[in-house]
Amino acid sequence: YTKTDSDIISKMCGTFTATITNKRPANIQGNSTPNPQVLDYPPNYILFLNNLPEETNEMMLSMLFNQFPGFKEVCLVPGRHDIAFVEFENDGQAGAARDALQGFKITTSHAMKITYAKK
Repeated sequence: YTKTDSDIISKMCGTFTATITNKRPANIQGNSTPNPQVLDYPPNYILFLNNLPEETNEMMLSMLFNQFPGFKEVCLVPGRHDIAFVEFENDGQAGAARDALQGFKITTSHAMKITYAKK
């Protein structure tokens, strides 16, 4: 047994009221898959760099990040030329460097993407 009448019974009796339901908006671009977004992990004293050009080396990144206080070291990942890690003394100093160098173009076609590393 139900507590309320069905829509058909309500329409026959004249007591039917239409309910408004929220519908999802149509995808304007027509693309069924959303653009992948970079995950932003909680603040960390280690930064993760990606989208680096193949000719990037440890000295280049050290010179770039050495201008920020608290800089400790750069670690390139063996076998992967496009990613690296940069370590700072604390997460505040790492955040300042991340904000200042986000999108920095090492070459005309490679803008550096910087996020906090996973803990």
